[in-house]
Amino acid sequence: VFEAADRPGGMLRYGIPDYRLPKEVLDDEISYIEELGVEIKTNHPVKSLKEIFSQGYKAIFLATGAWVSEKLNISNEDISGVSHALEFLNRINSGEPVEVGKQVAVVGGGNAAIDAARVARRLGAEQVTVVYRRSCEEMPAITSEVDEAEKEGITFHFLAAPVSVLNHNGRLRGIQCQRMELGEPDESGRRTPLPIVGSEFDLATD
Repeated sequence: VFEAADRPGGMLRYGIPDYRLPKEVLDDEISYIEELGVEIKTNHPVKSLKEIFSQGYKAIFLATGAWVSEKLNISNEDISGVSHALEFLNRINSGEPVEVGKQVAVVGGGNAAIDAARVARRLGAEQVTVVYRRSCEEMPAITSEVDEAEKEGITFHFLAAPVSVLNHNGRLRGIQCQRMELGEPDESGRRTPLPIVGSEFDLATD
């Protein structure tokens, strides 16, 4: 295994918080794989498959993971104070010091969103709000994780989607959202969120 990072584990190590997957558990699993005879070369980013084949390998399996967060494509998305969940979790799991504000908004309903919300709470955010464009029933996140987030004081704003990031002199001051209603099921089998015209509201966040 050629691993670009300095520790093996990929998204399990750098994308999932310790409270959900303790690193000693992950290390145990990886050591078991190594005991089976698998050699893991860390700090080995692969720049060329041709180079790997030239070393005598007959087959290559690409297991690079899903490291790029989807953008919302709304105005001011790139201003200071806005972070993408995977980048945020990666920094936390890499041991980097990360500061969050008092009011944190997390957009999305998947596991990365719930992980980011619960980590923000653990970092001292006083109010954490998850904004999700569908209802609770359509959330793809693990149900028990959502339940635990609610117990930790995280609030959920369902049937709402951000339309722009609000900024004052280049600093984040909130997000403008639009209320949604559910239409017919889409290709995922979940009902399609449809914007309600004239239903915009602001959600303060720093």
